[in-house]
Amino acid sequence: MHYLLKELAPPVLNTLRWFSFKYGWKGNFKSFDEAKEHCSGYDESHILNRIVETTGKVRDGVAIYERDGIIYDEVQVNHTLLSILLLVAGRNGNKLTLIDFGGSLGTSYYQCIKYLSHLVELNWCIIEQSNYVEVGKKSFENAHVKFYYTIEECIADGKTPDILLISSTLQYIKEPYNLLNHLQSFNIPYLMLDLVGYNDTEEDRLTIQKVPPVFYGIEASYPCIFFGKNKLENQIRKNYELEFDFISESQKYYINFKPFRYQGSFWKLK
Repeated sequence: MHYLLKELAPPVLNTLRWFSFKYGWKGNFKSFDEAKEHCSGYDESHILNRIVETTGKVRDGVAIYERDGIIYDEVQVNHTLLSILLLVAGRNGNKLTLIDFGGSLGTSYYQCIKYLSHLVELNWCIIEQSNYVEVGKKSFENAHVKFYYTIEECIADGKTPDILLISSTLQYIKEPYNLLNHLQSFNIPYLMLDLVGYNDTEEDRLTIQKVPPVFYGIEASYPCIFFGKNKLENQIRKNYELEFDFISESQKYYINFKPFRYQGSFWKLK
């Protein structure tokens, strides 16, 4: 009877089961700055300290995996990312130099390193905000992982990147198309976008993402862009061609009552 009732329940009830009136993505603002004016509770130092703590536990072998300040009992393997990295490395003599743009303190590295340790050469170059880079250089660099303020600094350090990874980052940038145009100018052989939210129209949508305290220990909110998919991909097509796209996570989320799933794409330089 339980299963029958579940099947007969109106779809809106199933939506409300996962919908939060307090947290998630809200609003439709005219600009990034307007959305930012409505944000509150963002304590950058507290959030960084939380990520330092959780990532440090993974680095030291005390915890198995962390993401966004939460410790997990098992690694949530990003199979698409791992497959793409192995593909690129295989095409490059089992050598891989990756630029992880907005890679925090190495979440994706710790997620994947178990399956990349056989590579002849692995350089995991993280480009981050200055406060993350300072902490990263001090406490989280190793034989594979290095932190840089800019791609220019990374290349000047002798690194020749094979792939650029932008995961759950572009949507939090004030001028994402300018940034993407700049990143594309380096003509890195491969580009992977991951964990991108798309609007259900051709235009971008500016929202506020309200994050519950389970993630960082405090409530946080910041502007978040949902891209018009064709608009974003037309920018990338200026010098890349699409190899394939994919669903990043099976979990369904909601902008107000509109459902979406995070998506990703893999591109090759023309």
